[in-house]
Amino acid sequence: MNIVEKEAVEYAEYEFFNGDSYCTVDNLSSTLSSKLYNLKRKKDKLFFLNILRKEVLNQKLEHEKTCSTVNCGTSQEKETGLFVIDQEIEEISQSYEYQPKHTDEFSSEQKSELHDSLNEIKEKLTELGFGQQIIFDELDELKEHLNLGKKNWFQLLKGKLFDLTVSKTLEETVIKEVYKTLSDGFENLPNLIDNI
Repeated sequence: MNIVEKEAVEYAEYEFFNGDSYCTVDNLSSTLSSKLYNLKRKKDKLFFLNILRKEVLNQKLEHEKTCSTVNCGTSQEKETGLFVIDQEIEEISQSYEYQPKHTDEFSSEQKSELHDSLNEIKEKLTELGFGQQIIFDELDELKEHLNLGKKNWFQLLKGKLFDLTVSKTLEETVIKEVYKTLSDGFENLPNLIDNI
């Protein structure tokens, strides 16, 4: 358990609902914002909030196993807490941008080569009679996600290619050729699934 996770578990257990104030949206939001202020990185804040959400939901479910009161105050308190946590997650997620490790980033040259390769693949697919808009949309979307880093981008590519195979939009041999073309020159990449 890392420091952020430990802080989130302790906060859920001892601080979030145990103040002197009523558990209103305003009060819970204020105490949560104060706690999050101490975490400087957005990824730590998101990790903290996701752990906190899991803990609060577990508390709510555990309480409801033994409580038969309709509109129980404790359940409503936990529900309000989940609402506040979800709002914070949404707000932080809007401005959070994933940063891959420096060694995993694409160079400008690699990005340019991938753009060219994706365009060439679209032309080849059209020549082969696979000129469907859904394929072009998937390939164009890949261009927009080069910021994910090599490992995550190639995993995204694998997922998109798998979907195109399962939906029978492209044949397995074409998929393998597309992956081979795009991964040429890159090392330590995830392998394409055999026998899709």
